[in-house]
Amino acid sequence: VSYSSIRSFDPAVPVAGPPQTVSNLWNSTHHVFMHLHPGTTYQFFIRASTVKGFGPATAINVTTNISAPTLPDYEGVDASLNETATTITVLLRPAQAKGAPISAYQIVVEELHPHRTKREAGAMECYQVPVTYQNAMSGGAPYYFAAELPPGNLPEPAPFTVGDNRTYQGFWNPPLAPRKGYNIYFQAMSSVEKVSFTKIDFFICCKKCCRQIS
Repeated sequence: VSYSSIRSFDPAVPVAGPPQTVSNLWNSTHHVFMHLHPGTTYQFFIRASTVKGFGPATAINVTTNISAPTLPDYEGVDASLNETATTITVLLRPAQAKGAPISAYQIVVEELHPHRTKREAGAMECYQVPVTYQNAMSGGAPYYFAAELPPGNLPEPAPFTVGDNRTYQGFWNPPLAPRKGYNIYFQAMSSVEKVSFTKIDFFICCKKCCRQIS
């Protein structure tokens, strides 16, 4: 079996390398290929040999799944830069793509209540359903999206003020209530489009792409 990458959703993945070859015994029924890149299409050529030599090869293309982007660990980092009665300024740090470019960053705000159990950031799922502040207030949702940022807005670590009363990609970032506590979560999203017979959006946002920063 010889194989090589031919294209990738992630522009950082090299696709011009030489093919690699794996040889298996005659009675092998499968082989696990390790250390492949997420979101990358590989072309495999499979052929068998006898004492007369190799026969013609069969070619197949396989695309690996994209993985969730990863954010730097905020443990031990003072991410809160400044606080006022109605705002909290936090440090946002870029995520690392895993098979597809970052498509958006999202800031999620959750008001602390005495009767609500605090979520553990390391074991939590990300917030996959965007909820505006207005819908959260009218529908009783425990959180709201304060902002969605294009990936180009965060090429390097940068401050962001939660509660600055501005609107980001349709999400209002309202002033925070004085003397109340909040959890602030920062998450990254990757998505790609594949075309077969229909167009499908693949959305990845899971545990490793969400960090509690305040």
